Amino acid sequence: MNTIQNCQIRVLHLDDEPISLDITRLFLEKSGNIKVDSVNHVHDALRLLASSRYDALISDYEMPVMDGIEFLKEIRESGYDLPFILYTGRGREEVVIRAFNNGATFYLQKGGDTRSQFTELTQKVTQAAGQYRAKQKIQHLYQIFQSLRTVSGTLHGSEEIDNKLQKVCDYLSSGKGYQNVRIVLFNRDNSIRAVYQSGLDERIDELITYLKAGNRTSCTRRALEMRPDPVICEPSQTCSACPLFSDHQGQYALTMRLEHACVVYGIISVTLSSDFAEDFDEQAMFSELANVIAYAIHHYSLEEEQTAMEILMGTSRKLHIINSITRHDIRNQLTTQMNIYELLLECAESVPEIRQYITILGSSINSIQEHLVFADVYQKIGIQRPRWLSISAIIEGITCSHEFGDIAILHSVGGIEVFTDVMFGKIVTNLIENAIMHGKRVSTIRIGFQELMHQGVLIVEDDGIGVADELKEKIFERGFGNNTGLGLYYTREILGITGMEISETGVPYEGARFEIKIPKKGYRKKKGSEIADLTAPLVSEGV
Repeated sequence: MNTIQNCQIRVLHLDDEPISLDITRLFLEKSGNIKVDSVNHVHDALRLLASSRYDALISDYEMPVMDGIEFLKEIRESGYDLPFILYTGRGREEVVIRAFNNGATFYLQKGGDTRSQFTELTQKVTQAAGQYRAKQKIQHLYQIFQSLRTVSGTLHGSEEIDNKLQKVCDYLSSGKGYQNVRIVLFNRDNSIRAVYQSGLDERIDELITYLKAGNRTSCTRRALEMRPDPVICEPSQTCSACPLFSDHQGQYALTMRLEHACVVYGIISVTLSSDFAEDFDEQAMFSELANVIAYAIHHYSLEEEQTAMEILMGTSRKLHIINSITRHDIRNQLTTQMNIYELLLECAESVPEIRQYITILGSSINSIQEHLVFADVYQKIGIQRPRWLSISAIIEGITCSHEFGDIAILHSVGGIEVFTDVMFGKIVTNLIENAIMHGKRVSTIRIGFQELMHQGVLIVEDDGIGVADELKEKIFERGFGNNTGLGLYYTREILGITGMEISETGVPYEGARFEIKIPKKGYRKKKGSEIADLTAPLVSEGV
């Protein structure tokens, strides 16, 4: 945090006597913490005040053109509120009263012991500058705080996000604490999505061209690479390659990435006085501003996804209706064909030469029926939004609603829930039925869960004959196997909706083992539950 002790104090000293200017400058600058600009004419003082920043002003009283108090009135009427120290050889009481009545901060009379005099002047300069900077800081932070309230209200309005972000930039740079403001948003592939700015009108086209070419300003790179705290830089020292370099001379920049829920949407960068850039409270306020903007962008992104999902769901429902009607009509026609097929079978007993054609017709009818079954199941994939489902509840539901004879269904999945399609229960059922159908000698099916570093793995394994190495991938192909392989085909399709993968990893003749890999964000534990290790004894539930 900046303090008056570790920041150089800039003082403007006005006196018509050159020797007084030189002596005062030498004594004040001996501290190493004060830098003095000396002028001997009121017009020069006014010119420097207009072009430079000072923390205090020292003025003589008796001078040509106007005296020290008239000069004080002039600067106060011009809007300068920096500390004013009247430093003069005149000691009349009425001068002191007029000085304080017109806004002087301190009054110090020349003369007496030189060392004591300049020690006192140094103390008054340091004290006045400290109070002035503290006042400026409070005013500045209050302006930023007010800006936060306005920005928050703007971002929660009903306008499009583009208009909101542009209004935020305009407001922040309109005398509310920041000189220039820019917000840069990125797409997921790190390309530029949009740039919003205020105060950079002459350079903005050059900046956008620079960014779209794949370049990043040094402050942006650091903000994206570092921990989520503001990046502070003095542009004239660190940003010579930036298109904004010439606009930022003498200013500091604060840059921070716009991040919410572990998603980085872009950056916000502002320029401001060096007095504030390294201040802890300023950085905290800027961080809060960035967080407010990031949350608004995140919320808007969710709304976009929601709208897209609703459109997709609406389209899916329409397709569902069309497909249902189509399948209904096909089934009606298929019923007619089945009746004719039965009649032809009877005819084939007396006309053997047509039997081979009737057999072909029967195979075609069976194939159509299988396609209808597949279409009916496949249509349901993704119709409803993914949701959190309890694996143990799914397994218990299966064991209660299905009859598996003497086969034991054992599980140790604890309180794991997965974020997936509502048909996930059908997947588990299908894997169990596949094990019973193809495993030949299956007596036990075990279902467990392993949590790895970057993913979770749901395991369904049996003690049957297993799957030959050359068939481990083919079993997931559509049309494979005695029952057309539709079950494992749509199992992989359903899992793929939420980023899951399935593979068969068992040892041939020792049993099949299906592993469903679930992304880290795709599963969670219920509070208070523990996941049993697969090597621990498995407990039978719902058998």
